[in-house]
Amino acid sequence: MNGDAKILPADQFGNPHGTEHWASCIQIVDPVSTKSVIFTLDLEDNECATSIAAAPFAGQDNETFLVVGTAKDLKVSPRSYTTGFFHVYRFHEEGRELEFIHKTKVDHPPTALLAFQGRLLAGIGPYLRIYDLGMKQMLRKCQVQATPNIITSLQTQGNRIIASDVQESVSFVVYKFQDNKLIPFADDMVARWTTGAAMVDYETVAGGDKFGNLWLVRCPAKASEEADEDNSGSHLLNERGYLNGAPNRLNLMTHYFCGDIPTSVQKTALVAAGRDIVFWTGLQGTLGILVPLVSREDVDFFQKLESELSENSPPLLGRDHLAYRSYYAPSKGTIDGDLCETYFLLPHDKKEIIAGVLDRSVREVERKVSDMRTRVAY
Repeated sequence: MNGDAKILPADQFGNPHGTEHWASCIQIVDPVSTKSVIFTLDLEDNECATSIAAAPFAGQDNETFLVVGTAKDLKVSPRSYTTGFFHVYRFHEEGRELEFIHKTKVDHPPTALLAFQGRLLAGIGPYLRIYDLGMKQMLRKCQVQATPNIITSLQTQGNRIIASDVQESVSFVVYKFQDNKLIPFADDMVARWTTGAAMVDYETVAGGDKFGNLWLVRCPAKASEEADEDNSGSHLLNERGYLNGAPNRLNLMTHYFCGDIPTSVQKTALVAAGRDIVFWTGLQGTLGILVPLVSREDVDFFQKLESELSENSPPLLGRDHLAYRSYYAPSKGTIDGDLCETYFLLPHDKKEIIAGVLDRSVREVERKVSDMRTRVAY
């Protein structure tokens, strides 16, 4: 107004853009020495980056290339776009610069990319595809419709691939190298709006959805063994699907309402040589962990402690604790560690009552709760 408009610096506030226009770029950051952005490459023609992966290609002597998936004229809601592209770059100066190699047009924006056995695994709309690097463009080797809607993330171990759908949970897919086929063989029966997922083991996947739930699903052992048999997978191709889905259903192992929308889920260890845990982050800045209980004694102890705390220390608003943790679906296979830690905040007389029910002293209960935290977090 009146010539007082001030142009804000783009490095702090981003590039200006209007309605339905994108200002997207690829940047290389040096987090060690300079702690700053050392290379910037702007995307032109109203393209925005939707996925990225560094993938080694066996046909190029396992040289690692940067592959960026983009969408042209993308509108988030209602979702629309003109087309999608693959941008391929070569690293130079020890990864400090990028050289553009080529650009490949695809029918949907690539929303998930992952290196896979010397090639590139891509989630493009509902289709799961394997690409190789060509001289002038990316070469599609095989594809399958792995999910009903949009693939949001990919994980893999061996020939097994886990494809997460934007609103239909996760699907298990096996790659048959001999016949170059991707075959979905198991999926979930519950519609979960997946925001993050990670493989806990070869048959188990942990994930979160946009309604604030954390869950673990597991592939049946028989279906897992059949998928890994050394044959062409013809029995999987000819097996009858269930309700327009895969022939096998995943089993729900745990379900827990965490109260925040998980944005990422990762299996890791927080201390050297420590126990593996499931680490998750939330949209509101939450950092949380799921710790496996390996002994029956620990399970019984914390179940009783959780039950006694929910009865003897109700919340201020009087809402039932189990009803809260089962907001969208019944809580299963999970103990609320946040509730167990409120034992330290109770008056001494309530501590003694709960400890008496558990047939332990107050000091033993406090030590047990503290040991569970320090075992994985310090």
